[in-house]
Amino acid sequence: MKKLLLYALCVFALCCGSAFAQSTGSSEKSSEKTSNTGSETTGIYTPFFVGGVLGFGSGTGVGTERGLGLQQIEPMAGIWFPHLAFFRAGYGFYDFTGETDGGEKTEIEHVNLDVEVGVHIFGDIYVVGNFSRVKELSDVGDVTWNEWGAGVGSIVTIFSKTMLFAEIGYRNVLDHYDPFLDKNISGNRIQMNVGFVAYIY
Repeated sequence: MKKLLLYALCVFALCCGSAFAQSTGSSEKSSEKTSNTGSETTGIYTPFFVGGVLGFGSGTGVGTERGLGLQQIEPMAGIWFPHLAFFRAGYGFYDFTGETDGGEKTEIEHVNLDVEVGVHIFGDIYVVGNFSRVKELSDVGDVTWNEWGAGVGSIVTIFSKTMLFAEIGYRNVLDHYDPFLDKNISGNRIQMNVGFVAYIY
């Protein structure tokens, strides 16, 4: 129940941020003729944003039987210069049920800290590199590992200060101990992110 409330709170906060950005943009349109800067056409005065992302893909780590599916729900914030470059950081979370080789099921709490840097290479299309610090906690055992990755994505601008984005990337999962398999594992995985960005001002 606590996790459900946390998810709802994060979604509510992200929606409020987007609504605030849009209302600010609307009020600024009435006075845009008083300025001759580039913000007159975009409505963006600073590159700071808030947003959120859903990560889908294959799982490597504790509970490798997860297969394909939702990997994380991640609120994020950062700096994004449209059609130039961005830096973003987010704290993702997602709980799921894992099963040991003996058939024992247990709840696993998955959290990850992501840091990502991207550069636009052609208009809305960009390349992105990322580092993730992942932690999974369960009654069977706790484990932490690092992931490095790279990918490609694209944005779609909606309204004056909100963008949707989609990206797909390759993640290298570094060696770590898996208490479910009772051995050290490492590997690679694919992840697709779908999210939105709302500029603060």
